[in-house]
Amino acid sequence: MFGQQNMLLILLGCNLLLAINASGNTNKKQQQQNQEIWEQDLTDTFKIEGSDQGIQKVNLKCGANSMNVMLETEKPFTGVMYTRGSFYKQTAPCFMKPSASQGTRQLEMSFQLDQCQTLKDGELYSNIVVIQNDPELITPGDSAFSLECDFRQPRSLDVEATMQTRDRIATKSKITLTSPDPAAPTENLHNSVVSNSDTVEYIPKFSKPNKTINLGTVEEVILPLAQQRDEL
Repeated sequence: MFGQQNMLLILLGCNLLLAINASGNTNKKQQQQNQEIWEQDLTDTFKIEGSDQGIQKVNLKCGANSMNVMLETEKPFTGVMYTRGSFYKQTAPCFMKPSASQGTRQLEMSFQLDQCQTLKDGELYSNIVVIQNDPELITPGDSAFSLECDFRQPRSLDVEATMQTRDRIATKSKITLTSPDPAAPTENLHNSVVSNSDTVEYIPKFSKPNKTINLGTVEEVILPLAQQRDEL
């Protein structure tokens, strides 16, 4: 009789442990599912698109072996400016932060074409500069611009004249608004400004979504702008 009672207690204890383990596994599974749903909701909700809000203008100068970027903001800027992939090192010339605590409205960055993760495709060089309002985090309202310096020579260009020039000159330069989020698809580009010279300037109020503005002669620039004003 005593042995049967012990056996019954052991069986009851095993059943209790199995029930507790099953309950624990169910709770863990439910927590994991809730975590996955929460992360999915965050991914769908917090998509950071490229924004040029607060940007007065962006100027790109393609040197023979360098890129020079000048940024002007509407209000004093207290964040950071860096080329994509250079945030964690935070070293010049690929990263800059205004030294004054009150910030500044003008920032300038200059780096060689073999620095700062600049991509090279033949004679086409490209990089992405991020303008981050918070010194630590990318947030909605931040900006990023894809920069291109194209040194490919048109077929119509006189080869002999090109050989006589001391330094090579970019035949095309381009600025494109894109997302500051490094996880965003690279094909999600927005406004673009293209110039058939080594200098190009991006001004937000002259840009429209998913439209490229080609800068040429004075007449070629004024006419599209007048048409855009009439459309607005």
